[in-house]
Formats: sequence, structure tokens, C-alpha cells
Amino acid sequence: MSHDKCSKKIIDKTMKDFEKRKLKQRDEKVIKDRKQALAIGLTRVEEECKYSSKEYKEVEKSLNQFLLEEPSNKIVLSRVIETRQLIEYFYKEKNLKKCKKFEILLWHYIISAVSKNLEVTQNVWKELKAIKKLEYTRY
Repeated sequence: MSHDKCSKKIIDKTMKDFEKRKLKQRDEKVIKDRKQALAIGLTRVEEECKYSSKEYKEVEKSLNQFLLEEPSNKIVLSRVIETRQLIEYFYKEKNLKKCKKFEILLWHYIISAVSKNLEVTQNVWKELKAIKKLEYTRY
């Protein structure tokens, strides 16, 4: 199954569970916030759906274009997550030039957003820290 179909299926199921009040936290409390439900869905997608090498090439092309644009009204967390996943893929492929390129593009995007007074959420910072933990720059 492609990444898009897999992610759509998981997000749809998560949101249906949320609407039926069946989506719960670890402590069995029912989730009442739509954004939190979506975050849970995105986490499940990241855990369960994997890109093929062909899809990584499509993601690379899409992100290359997206990250060069100026952020409009918010930082898109899903695109930051995709960028981290792409950097991790290039790291595994030992393509350190592309790792560095996409890290620089992402930081440029974030700095542009901050200069427009857009909020950088805690989840975005978490993704940026995960990229830094790769430590591919020492090679």
C-alpha cells in the first residue's frame, strides 16, 4: 500500500474514533480536542506507514519546492515531519550532501516564518531536535 493510501486510512479511522468518542489517551480519558486527535493520527501514520524509494523521490521534489516558498500563515507540521523523514532516509543512504541541503532549507523556512511572527510550536522544535540528533555533520 502506498504511503498516501495508508496515511489516509489511518487518519480517517482515528478521526472516526474521535467523533464517536472512542479515541482515548493512555490513561483511558476520552480525547475531546480535535487537534490532539489529529496529532495522534499523525503519530500513528509515522509509525505504521513507510515510503517506498519511488515515493521518497516524489517527496524530495515536493519538499524542495515547498521549502523554498515563504510561509504564509503557519508552519505546517506535517511538512516538517516529512522533511525529517527525508533527511533520515538520505542519512541511511549515506547521502550527506542532501541531508545538509534539506536541513538548511528547513531552517531557512523556519527563520522566514519567525521573521513573519509565526508561531513555532513545541512539536516543530521536537522535529528539529530529532534532525540534530542524527549528527551526520561530523562525517
